[in-house]
Amino acid sequence: MNIYPENHHESWNGFLDEKINNEILEITEKIGHNINPEPENVLRFMENDLSGVKVVILGQDPYPEKGRATGRCFEVGDLISWNDKFRQVSLKNIVRLLHKDSRKADSYEDIKKFSEIQKEIRNEEFSILPPTEIFKSWEKQGVLLLNTYFTVESGVPGSHTKIWENFSNELLQYISKENRDITWFLWGKQAQGRKKYIKYGNFCESRHPMMCSSKYDDDFLKSRCFRDTWDIIKWI
Repeated sequence: MNIYPENHHESWNGFLDEKINNEILEITEKIGHNINPEPENVLRFMENDLSGVKVVILGQDPYPEKGRATGRCFEVGDLISWNDKFRQVSLKNIVRLLHKDSRKADSYEDIKKFSEIQKEIRNEEFSILPPTEIFKSWEKQGVLLLNTYFTVESGVPGSHTKIWENFSNELLQYISKENRDITWFLWGKQAQGRKKYIKYGNFCESRHPMMCSSKYDDDFLKSRCFRDTWDIIKWI
């Protein structure tokens, strides 16, 4: 099995030194073969030009279900339409916040349920790229959809966190040093716990999109992450 980013952009050459290359080899041996995502997608983010990155969305570890993890955080690989049934609450709440911000709504009470937004999509009252296209569109515009930990044993959430710990910390330091103009979306305590490794950049922080409740001042659905970057990224 090979997870080495063969098609990586040259902007990552400074990161892929002898130490990191050896670490990737060691990680490959430790994670085994029963992993998500597929090996060729584990480090796919390195196909992007780091100098063109405007936003980093920092997720956690990949989905443990086979066929669901893609190497892009929050993307659901087997989701074809927003009107399909799917379980990922985080992605539903991301769409809810995008819907709110596209209408420039200010009140928390203006946030619609995901089922109501699905109806608007069906009736062509809300225009948003389908799940098969939207993450690719963000990536092309300079959004790095980065996991904190890059693999998981199929069916076992969080199983490879310790294996990737050092690699992840060094990666965040490298990204923030090489591109100091990035806006970092840090959603939830795990992502915010990595802030100490991010030496440069702007930060947009909130609770994790899985955990939404109006009683929290930093609730995800109150976040201005999308709204404050709407002029540089076409989010929908």
